[in-house]
Amino acid sequence: MTEEFKLKIVDKILTIYPPILLSIGLTGNILSVIVLAQASTRKTSTGFTLIFLTVTDTLILINSVLVRWLSHMFEINLRSSSNGACKFHVFMSYVLFQLSPWILVFVTVERVFSVKYPHRVRDVFTRKRVIRGLLILVLVLSSANAHLIYGYEHVYKEAYYCTARSNHEDFMFKYWTWIDFALAFVIPFCVLLCGNIIVIHKLKLSERFQKSTSITTQSGQELRGNLNRRGNNTASHFTMTAVILNITFSCLVSPFSIFAIGQPYWFPHETLSSEEIVNLTLIGTILLMLLHTNSAINFVLYIFCGSKFRRDFMNIFCKRQRSLSVQSFCSQSLSTLNY
Repeated sequence: MTEEFKLKIVDKILTIYPPILLSIGLTGNILSVIVLAQASTRKTSTGFTLIFLTVTDTLILINSVLVRWLSHMFEINLRSSSNGACKFHVFMSYVLFQLSPWILVFVTVERVFSVKYPHRVRDVFTRKRVIRGLLILVLVLSSANAHLIYGYEHVYKEAYYCTARSNHEDFMFKYWTWIDFALAFVIPFCVLLCGNIIVIHKLKLSERFQKSTSITTQSGQELRGNLNRRGNNTASHFTMTAVILNITFSCLVSPFSIFAIGQPYWFPHETLSSEEIVNLTLIGTILLMLLHTNSAINFVLYIFCGSKFRRDFMNIFCKRQRSLSVQSFCSQSLSTLNY
């Protein structure tokens, strides 16, 4: 492929893919919040944490995907519109991308506790404690990224740019890239990996134990000793949802994270040819879109992989449809009587 053709591919990706992500992501995230808030899951701390994750992913889509698409399509560069917008956008971009995986860490830690100590999880992970923990997480990440408010500025060089201050560039490109890489990917990935191994291993042991202790009656029905099926189904639903979200995060986020941290070392900018720059631009654009996809497909994962979420969604949708049908019927009847 020629360089011009590769650049055309980049242009097509940045033109077509962001609107698809925004349409699917924003719609799905709104529906997810409605279902998680109104269905039975609202009583659990995991359900609340998933709502917080959905809101964070929505902000990522607006702050990153929408802003980038507007800049590419209409040359509306909100990031470079003013000094305040420059600082705010850079700060929010880093905080949100770090916050999303750490919310998954919260969910995973709770799920590990739930499979290890199922009878104590509701007493330990209460709604108030989870809210307090998430607020502390936001404050910690905001404090860690506070230097960006000082470190970036709105400058004019033939056009307005949002760029790091000259006295802050050395820290940003030599040290902060590694700190951000650790906060946004490495540490959460290690926690998620360990948590998933523990959860899957415990679920396998639990499944074997239930099979070994099941009693088959003469009618062929299996009776479980003192097992609360509804509680187990709910716990299993949230646990498998957490595992799926973690795997999706690892598959979609890791390629761009590794590429971003390794590219300056593998392909030094001062030695790059024009062809290599175009190749890196194409690869980086594809991996960036994969990264943003992680914030847009949670609803799809819930629907296809979460039977309880799917059932709750259908219940809410059917109730609303029935309610609308009743209202329509009543209004027609009243209009007929009035006539």
